[in-house]
Amino acid sequence: MRNRNSTVAYVIFGLIAIGILASILSNPGTFIIPILVFGVIFFLYKFPPNRWRQPKRPSSSRFQKGKRRNATFRVIQGNKDGSDEPPKYH
Repeated sequence: MRNRNSTVAYVIFGLIAIGILASILSNPGTFIIPILVFGVIFFLYKFPPNRWRQPKRPSSSRFQKGKRRNATFRVIQGNKDGSDEPPKYH
């Protein structure tokens, strides 16, 4: 069973190859233009122009690692009365 499936696959791929080869020989322009476009896109992807690259900016002093000052927190007393609070048995 496996041999039959692989034989059918070889026949189909062979027919596809013959069809592509025949269409290239009869009208090569239909394959040259897409291949050139793909090649240009691939080349620009691998080697982008300098104007497309992001400039490397020096890191801001805000984001530099080093000694940091701890934030100071203050508690601001509010005017809330105790009747609005939920029960404390949670």
